[in-house]
Parts: sequence; C-alpha cells; structure tokens
Amino acid sequence: MLVGIDIENMSRFLDYEKAKDKIDKIFTVKEQEYFAKFKNSAPHIAGAFCAKEAVSKALKVGFYNGLTPIDIEILHGIKGEPYVNIEGKIEKLLEGRKIDISISHSKDSAIAICIINE
Repeated sequence: MLVGIDIENMSRFLDYEKAKDKIDKIFTVKEQEYFAKFKNSAPHIAGAFCAKEAVSKALKVGFYNGLTPIDIEILHGIKGEPYVNIEGKIEKLLEGRKIDISISHSKDSAIAICIINE
C-alpha cells in the first residue's frame, strides 16, 4: 500500500479565484468548472490542491520531476465524493492499481489523503 498526505493553510488559496494564471497551471478545465459552482471556492481549491499533492507523494514522484499538477485531475461523483481521473501519465504510474482519496477542510486549512492499493 502506498500512502500520501498533504495539509495546506487556507489563506494561501484565497487569491486563487482571481489569479487565472495560477489556476490554469494547476487545475484542469473540469476542476475549474467544479470550483465555479461555489460562492467561496477557496476551500475547494485548497482541498483539490492537497489531493494532487497527496497523490504525487503516494506515487513517490514530486511535481516538476516528471509529473505536473495538471496530470492529476481531482473530480467529484454524484454525491460529491472526490476521485482521481486516471489518464495519461498518472495511468502509466498506477499500473492498474486502485487509488482512493479523501479531502476535508476547516475554516483555516485543507487536508487530503491518498491510498494506493498494490
């Protein structure tokens, strides 16, 4: 089993709603469409960022070392449950293994954990 976890201070993401250049480098169009559904998108942006970091840590590849944040897409199911869209580079790294993520946030921080079963 591979595990990755990340926690971030929410204040880091408060200006991301206005920083289109940052958003485009880190999040896919589908992720951005999800964020746009919320009046206060900062918790959702922070949570998705944490999930991307947690996945990269579980896979033991850091961003900008063969993988970029765009390569990991965090989407949400019908009930709001987060999942990783597995395509391209990440699909090759997973080699058929199952990936699970969980995201949570409070007023001040966001956290995500990734578990990859071998």
